[in-house]
Amino acid sequence: MSRALVFDLDGTLLAFDRPYGAILEETFEECVGESRDEWVETYSETSFERFRRLDPEPVRAGSEAVGVGNPDTLAEALLEREIAASEPPSGPHADLDRLAAKYRLGVLTNGLPDWQRAKLRAHDPERQFDAVVTSYEVGAHKPDPAPFREVERRIEGTGYAMVGDSDEDVEGAHGVGWDAFRYDGGGFGVLPGAVG
Repeated sequence: MSRALVFDLDGTLLAFDRPYGAILEETFEECVGESRDEWVETYSETSFERFRRLDPEPVRAGSEAVGVGNPDTLAEALLEREIAASEPPSGPHADLDRLAAKYRLGVLTNGLPDWQRAKLRAHDPERQFDAVVTSYEVGAHKPDPAPFREVERRIEGTGYAMVGDSDEDVEGAHGVGWDAFRYDGGGFGVLPGAVG
């Protein structure tokens, strides 16, 4: 049995190539013909609050709060723009292939299951992972223990380590007795030496 190495998605396996506000502006421009600062602010505040509370449709709630355009059209366009704006770090495929030879690999991400898996599939590292767990599936966001425990149920390992870019990743992992490594860019080539 191998140890499990679990990656965050947004900010770790994938990162946006421009600020999220710019992605929202482009989406409004595409779907409505213009973008206004107050629309971006209203959407962001509403969707984040609904997301935090695990509302089943935070994107629709944000779109409805703005009150322009078709919420379904906006959601579809926003997902497409998120996928197009997401980039993996340099050299991830080679690093993940090498790590997969030594570790069980997983993904643990705060997010909507369909959206997170769509972004992962678009950049083709999904084949690498033994499990993909999203916070919405277990009804709690990192750093709550529930998503981490779900990974343990889905991936049998002799130990677990989290690789992520946020306090939620690191503190959540430490809270359940996992090792944790803060990711700050580049590939994942340094991890094998750091993970025992």
